[in-house]
Amino acid sequence: MGSYEALDDITLSSSKTTYNLTKGNLAFEPISADNIICAINGVVQNGNFSVVGSTITFADTSFSSSDKMDYILHLRTVR
Repeated sequence: MGSYEALDDITLSSSKTTYNLTKGNLAFEPISADNIICAINGVVQNGNFSVVGSTITFADTSFSSSDKMDYILHLRTVR
């Protein structure tokens, strides 16, 4: 397992699929989408998002006000 860093929380919205990735309130560009791990409502997301620059876009557009991003992590190194 490699080292990781926590990114800022994302508040999910039913009207959005695209969100800014930030760390310390500053734009954050991950190495690639493969280096991002996130969980929504306790379910680790796999393959249903893309990353371009410091923007993450989820394929699922059915978020509701009760949906919660549990965490979003950036893997710095992968072993």
